[in-house]
Amino acid sequence: MNLKIFGIILHKIKITKISKILNINQNFFFDLLIFHFSKIFRGNVDDNLIILGAANGKAFIGNPKYLYYYLKKNTNYNLIWFSKSERLTRELRKKGINTINAYSLEGIKILKKARAVFVSHGWGDILPIKFPPRTVVVQTWHGGFIKIKGKHPYITKYINSKWTTLTRLKIRYYQFFNYVISSSNDDKLLTIASDVFKFPKERIIVTGFPRNDILFSNQLNLLKKLKENYNIPKSIKRIILYAPTYRELIHTRDPFNDEDLFELNELCVKTDTIFLMKAHINEEIISLKNFKNIKRVGKYSDIQELLLISDILVTDYSSVVCDFLLLERPILLYTYDYNDYIGNRGIYYNSLDEIAPGPILFTVEQLIKAITNIDEIKLKYRHKLIEVRDFFNKYKDGKASKRLLEFLRLV
Repeated sequence: MNLKIFGIILHKIKITKISKILNINQNFFFDLLIFHFSKIFRGNVDDNLIILGAANGKAFIGNPKYLYYYLKKNTNYNLIWFSKSERLTRELRKKGINTINAYSLEGIKILKKARAVFVSHGWGDILPIKFPPRTVVVQTWHGGFIKIKGKHPYITKYINSKWTTLTRLKIRYYQFFNYVISSSNDDKLLTIASDVFKFPKERIIVTGFPRNDILFSNQLNLLKKLKENYNIPKSIKRIILYAPTYRELIHTRDPFNDEDLFELNELCVKTDTIFLMKAHINEEIISLKNFKNIKRVGKYSDIQELLLISDILVTDYSSVVCDFLLLERPILLYTYDYNDYIGNRGIYYNSLDEIAPGPILFTVEQLIKAITNIDEIKLKYRHKLIEVRDFFNKYKDGKASKRLLEFLRLV
């Protein structure tokens, strides 16, 4: 049985209009049905079964992906990846990865049997079911804390909505997850995490992020393979990755116009550099014409792989900074919409300078100048980069997967 039939029924009764009247996220009613429907299935936990999912079921990425590979290599667990995308299901099955369609009765039955469940974003990665007491459900998260999350409508109108209490839909973080993991043991960041998730500090475990284990790999064959996978020409001597954060602003503008891209491309051609552009997984604001040394990579591409092969990171308010810091390579913060973004979304700090491991740039001219003088910038920000790295990352050893699974007594 395909559970999408629930969605069709809800659509027919004009659930969108009802959602607007009640000021509630329209996914609420679907999740409510799934949660209570799941109670009819028995929860006979299989100690050998582990379920993983990420990015609302749309991609094989993040901490769950790297936990999957660690478990596959070091254990004999039955591992199943949850997918809500036919494209993803086909791709993973071709690779021999056991994948299941989340929107199915089989999906609910298997979730009810899981010994452990790992997600990167939330219950949207799997299904919001009622788990047996013996199942451990872990929110591995997908970033550090730079931009404010508590103000997001998804949090206020959905997770912490009064309707979740009235209908007994247990999707609040402290109800749904047993643990949330963190890469930092700094009390400021743990307090932020606790406040955002409405989650007790004692259940936030500092293990580091499994996805960053790959950043400590110095295997030349891996680097060569990744560059081939992303079609990086052998003549290229330097890779710059542009990875901006998600922007909810309706009228946000593109970060570059055609003239900007022309100038960037000229610089890249002269210096045997390739400029990779990766949109946030939730949007694709980057539009560009074809340029020889500027390339757009798919938004479902693995950001950790791209970080590993990049020599310079260009970003903004994104927590991708926290990961790239572990490589101790130059970071440029291109914040062309600084006032709008800070004014509408906000960050957890008095100013971005407080946690900036590199220069904050407002124009393309400043960005090009910074790339041209990258050696000077690297030297200038060396101590600040290390300071910020240690603030966001307690561990710098590539053993986060092992540490987390040992804490959960799964290895």
